[in-house]
Amino acid sequence: MSFAHPSYLWALWGLLVPIAIHLWSKKEAKTIKIGSVQLLSESKSNQSSSIQLNEWWLLLLRMAIISLLTLLMAKPEWTSKVSNSTLTYIIEPELIENNSFMSRFKELGENQEVRLLLEELPLIEDADQINKKSKVQDYWALATETDALQTDSIIVFTNGYAKGLKGARPETKHRINWIVLDSVPSKYTPLIAYKKENELKLFTGISNVGETKIARKSISLGKEYALDSAGDSLVITKTDTQIKVPVVNEKAIHVTLYYSDSLTSDKTYIEAALKTISIYMDRDIKVESMLDSEIDTNQETDLTIWLSYKSLSDSSTKILLLKEDPMDHSMIIEGKKDNTFYLTKRITSENAISERLTEKLLNLLDINKELKELLIDVDNRRVTESELQTTYVANNYKQKQLASWNLNLYLWMILFILLLIERFVAYKRKQ
Repeated sequence: MSFAHPSYLWALWGLLVPIAIHLWSKKEAKTIKIGSVQLLSESKSNQSSSIQLNEWWLLLLRMAIISLLTLLMAKPEWTSKVSNSTLTYIIEPELIENNSFMSRFKELGENQEVRLLLEELPLIEDADQINKKSKVQDYWALATETDALQTDSIIVFTNGYAKGLKGARPETKHRINWIVLDSVPSKYTPLIAYKKENELKLFTGISNVGETKIARKSISLGKEYALDSAGDSLVITKTDTQIKVPVVNEKAIHVTLYYSDSLTSDKTYIEAALKTISIYMDRDIKVESMLDSEIDTNQETDLTIWLSYKSLSDSSTKILLLKEDPMDHSMIIEGKKDNTFYLTKRITSENAISERLTEKLLNLLDINKELKELLIDVDNRRVTESELQTTYVANNYKQKQLASWNLNLYLWMILFILLLIERFVAYKRKQ
């Protein structure tokens, strides 16, 4: 038996408390009512010692309760030696549908097991209760869960999606052999259509092993493309298949720019950057510039840019405030409040290029955010085995695998029963 928090065992000194209470407590005297003291003969009564062991069964019960509470805090675990499986295969759930791939696992040795690359690494026998079309898992987070497996070797079969790598490269106690399956051809997935007056622009996601990108083209309604009856979806007909994508009305983006006379040059650079974005993204961006003394609080805007050292009241819209900070390395940073951003330095011709002012403003405007969300689902970029590999940390002390069982549940049950018995005995003794 081992303890997760052995330092709590010092609390066993608390057993001295009920012992001291029981040793120093006096036994309650019984009162007997009699008619007359004349009928009683004189007798010498000896005062019993006040220091005596009183009600030893209650003492034992209370000591047992304190001991159990201490063990619960120390979290005992029962460990026993178990035999390791010689080889464990872990496969991505998406691969279960591939019959030719799964055929290789039909004849396995007794000490070999197949698990799924999901949370808690369930056995393949439980695959019927698991959604096989689940989202791409966090590969490195699941790799750390292999530390709990009793196995000598691990092989992971995966598609190796780039979006499955999150966070820093972890350390694991097992050497994991990652096998990325053969790449698939490029996939062309229609994502969304934007409608501007009588013009329709269809955006298609193109993803392969090396990259994911977006293709844009203007389309005309006809045999291949048609709007549904509600007009909010585009139906694409190709051969015997139909694909339906959402249609979003493309509206102009309104930007309100307030500036002071001393910051006119900064205003010019921002206006030029917004014009570049408008041309590159083929999106109308209407910029209205005015002095910081001409604030219009009733004006509807998608982005407010405040190029002034004057204070500005809180705004409910997305806002970019000038707040110079020479210690900050980024030109535009996100503030603590929602939809608040800060311009940390004055804009010059040099830093407008070196710090990518246009790109940062593009991210701030968040143009076609619906498209970005849809693109995540069709991202099929892959990584290599070496990029998936975790950092192996040898454990010289782990000669044999140990299986552990948490005993807390059983201790809680025993504690509950002891409390009931202790209360029952205490109640009976008072009667």
